[in-house]
Amino acid sequence: MSQQIKVDYTKTYLLPPSLEDWVPENHPVRFIREFIENLNFKELGFKVENNNEGRPYYSSDIMVKIWLYGYFNKVRSSRELEKQTKENIGLLWLIGMESPDHNTIWRFWKNNKQSLRNIFKEAVITADKLDLIGMVLNAIDGTKIKAYSSNKGLHRKEELEQILMAIEDSINEMTKEVEEREKEEVGGYTLPEGLEERSKLREKIQKALEQKTKEDKGQINPDEHEARVMINSGRKELSYNAQAVVDSKSGLIISAEVVNDGGDAKQLIPMIESVKENIGRVAEDNVADGGYATAEQIGMADEKGYNVIVNLTDKSNLQQRKDEPYHPSNFRYDKEKDVVICPENKELGYYKTTDFDNKRYKVRLYRTKECIGCRVKELCAGKKSSRTIKLSEYYESIERQRQLNKEFSAREKLKRRMSIVEPIFGIIKHAHNFRRFTYKGKENVKTQWSMICTAVNLRKLFLKWSRKEIKLA
Repeated sequence: MSQQIKVDYTKTYLLPPSLEDWVPENHPVRFIREFIENLNFKELGFKVENNNEGRPYYSSDIMVKIWLYGYFNKVRSSRELEKQTKENIGLLWLIGMESPDHNTIWRFWKNNKQSLRNIFKEAVITADKLDLIGMVLNAIDGTKIKAYSSNKGLHRKEELEQILMAIEDSINEMTKEVEEREKEEVGGYTLPEGLEERSKLREKIQKALEQKTKEDKGQINPDEHEARVMINSGRKELSYNAQAVVDSKSGLIISAEVVNDGGDAKQLIPMIESVKENIGRVAEDNVADGGYATAEQIGMADEKGYNVIVNLTDKSNLQQRKDEPYHPSNFRYDKEKDVVICPENKELGYYKTTDFDNKRYKVRLYRTKECIGCRVKELCAGKKSSRTIKLSEYYESIERQRQLNKEFSAREKLKRRMSIVEPIFGIIKHAHNFRRFTYKGKENVKTQWSMICTAVNLRKLFLKWSRKEIKLA
């Protein structure tokens, strides 16, 4: 009869088991170590010199290993990471059984945000050197991710101004109390309780009002004034707009950014140029959905020689609207005569040039006197005496994009966009369970998004490494 296997707590070892033997050859921590030890920490901006005075500190490579291990394994809390450094065999092996506390782990993040973001770029460069990135077709997209702060702290400008006035009055009363004590009392005195807290709150609200004046028309949360209310999964949520560019060959994220614009209208060129900054070149074709379709971005892509295919939907207002015969897209421009020809074959002459969208670019205005007496005036010009057509300085680029959208090959590439980039957002939100930023402020958020994207990329590289398809060193 076979016996049960039970724990024998009396068993002793002549030689203790080796930690090295407990970590298999193809364990992820061996891959993480190999990747990190190929990094140049000084070039990335991390501190590498020893202190001449004071207590020894944990080296940057140990702290990066902890954070990268955490994001690789969906652990993003400094307290949980501290616990893992004491209990997880793989992490114990990776950091040589060192165990920094959670405050040390958090301070490292706080002091090295930009350097941690640089690791994402290094992972992309590594993949490129291994010839994994094709740069034939890149897909660009964004996804909304909730901010750490909630909607409960949202206030309108008028409400913030009233709160600020009340705080100012309170601070003035407290300051007056301090001055009176100073005159009447001899010796020390304490500051009124709450003065420092009110001063900090005043500073937060002042920053929020400054952001509101410059950028935002809706509500804002003083506790996280850089976040914006955006449509997120069908609801209005305090969020950030996380952007990504994904390579079609490898499925790797080759650019990752965070903005607080609710839309993608200004992000096409910045994302393409972010790719160029990361690996030194631009893809043969870059595809994006209709949210990126603006005259300025398409025109600038042409000027810079970037091949873009943007889905011109009715929403973008750049697609030709066959359902509305007198829509501006159905007016054609005659460059030789410098006139715009309406659907009724009447000519609109040049009227003047004006600025568009806060002077971002110029538009030429065209008008005609022939609207009076025209049989379709009510359908075309409405109650106005004549129809005015705005012609963007990027008109030719928009026309080229319209023709490109009609080509079979371009439409096929636009169809592929969804299968290239959207699964990445699914992996991040569902497999990594990352639907909300866990830190406040745009700098922290940008670092966290970069680390998440680095982890997603390293998981893909790890699979190839574990199958011995690639070598990092």
